[in-house]
Amino acid sequence: MSECDIMTTDRQSEWRVHFHKALSNLERLRIVDFLADGEQCQCDIFPQIGLSQSTVSAYLTQLVRAGILSVRREGTRKLYSLSDSRIRNMIEDIRVVAVEKIAR
Repeated sequence: MSECDIMTTDRQSEWRVHFHKALSNLERLRIVDFLADGEQCQCDIFPQIGLSQSTVSAYLTQLVRAGILSVRREGTRKLYSLSDSRIRNMIEDIRVVAVEKIAR
């Protein structure tokens, strides 16, 4: 393996750690679960999650930085969605595994 390959592997590993850390918080995971059904305005997310707008905003920023969510503006509104359909599939697969593990 060349030095370039090792650097690429290290960067991929770092990205994966950052990704998993972003999902390691219950409220952030609840936000991702909520957005698995489609794009939502931030104003609709914080009442659903039951946290203050500032807390939800900080969590959304972390999830965007981790590459889990995308954000777009529509006037004064910020609309959030999962950044990649594969993330939705992965979250659903993990949910299925959790249901099976808890049922045992």
